[in-house]
Amino acid sequence: MIRERARETVLRKVLIADPKMALPDELSTFFQKRDITIIGVANMKETLLTLQKDAVDVMILGSSMLGEDCSLIPIVKGIQHSIPIIVCADVNSPELERCARQKGIFFYHIKSFGNQDLEMAIEGALQKSSRQ
Repeated sequence: MIRERARETVLRKVLIADPKMALPDELSTFFQKRDITIIGVANMKETLLTLQKDAVDVMILGSSMLGEDCSLIPIVKGIQHSIPIIVCADVNSPELERCARQKGIFFYHIKSFGNQDLEMAIEGALQKSSRQ
């Protein structure tokens, strides 16, 4: 029975691309309870290299890495087409949110809203990722 359970376990990976790298510490318990592997990167180069070599289930992207025209999102989608992207912003910017949504993100999270909102988005993104 233990072997059967081990075969059913799916290793899930979440890529967190944020120069501040604040998210992994804040959400470490959430990820640990769900056996989710976190890959943390701090810049665009590391993000793209990681996406090219690793299959990632969900990407959490700090808004500071997007650029004015959200150009990073189509690049990411070009590497891993179906990856759900959650953008995390320090402050609410309707223009940035609109731009990111037009590029096909999964969820736009404003950090001041707290982690519960983000945790639900991650769960939903993992479910979407597992169905594809």
